Amino acid sequence: MSEGVSDADPIAVQAGHGDADPTAVLAAHWNESERRLYPTATTNPDAYQSAVKLVRAVADALADVSDLGELVQRWEHRTAVLDAAVRATGETVAYGLIEATAGCGFAIRRRELLNERAERERRERITAARDAGETWVVIHEQGDLASGLADPCQCMEMHLPTGLAVVSMVEPDPSTMTPVYVVTVTAMGAEAAGTSGIDLSSFEDLETADPELFEDNRRAMRSRVEAAGA
Repeated sequence: MSEGVSDADPIAVQAGHGDADPTAVLAAHWNESERRLYPTATTNPDAYQSAVKLVRAVADALADVSDLGELVQRWEHRTAVLDAAVRATGETVAYGLIEATAGCGFAIRRRELLNERAERERRERITAARDAGETWVVIHEQGDLASGLADPCQCMEMHLPTGLAVVSMVEPDPSTMTPVYVVTVTAMGAEAAGTSGIDLSSFEDLETADPELFEDNRRAMRSRVEAAGA
C-alpha cells in the first residue's frame, strides 16, 4: 500500500483525555471516516460493496482487542491491520480512502466494545441489586433532566421480580420540537422470566410536557409494574 497515514494524527492529542472512554477523541475521527467513506454508495455501488467488505475485515481483525485502551494502541498500527484485511478479502482500497477505511473498521469495533462494556455493567448492577435484596435497579442512566433537549435525559429502571423495565426519556415533539417527557415499559429479554401472564400492552405510555408531572408519571408506572407482578 503506497499511501501513508495522515500527518494530522489524532493519537497525538489522545493522551490525557477521556479517562472513562480512552477512545473519546479518536471516535470523532473514526466517525468522520464513516461520513467520508459510505457516501460512495451513491456514485459507485461496486466500490461501496468492496469498502464494506474491507471495513468488516478490519473490524474482524480487531476481534482480539478486549478493551478500549487496547483499541487506541492498535490504531498506531492501523496500516498493518488494513493490509491484513486487503489480503484476507482480495479487495482494493479506494484511492485516498486508506485512513477512512481503517477508521470505519475501528469505529465498528469501538461500538462493539462499548456494547460489551454496557452489558457487563448491566449484569453487575443487577447482580449487586439482587444480592442486596433490592426490588428495583437502575441499569442505564444518562443526560440531565434540567437540560431539556440539549442533553436529553434517559433512565431505565428494571423491576427485578418481573424483569420489566420502566424507561423514562425526553424526546422532541415532532410538530413543535419542544421537549416531551415519556414513560414506557419494556421487557428485558431473558431477565423478564417473571412476566408470564402480564399483558405488556396494558402499560400505555405516559407523556407530558411538564417535567414535574414526568416524575409523577415515573412513580406511577413503577407502581403499576409492581402491582402487575404481585
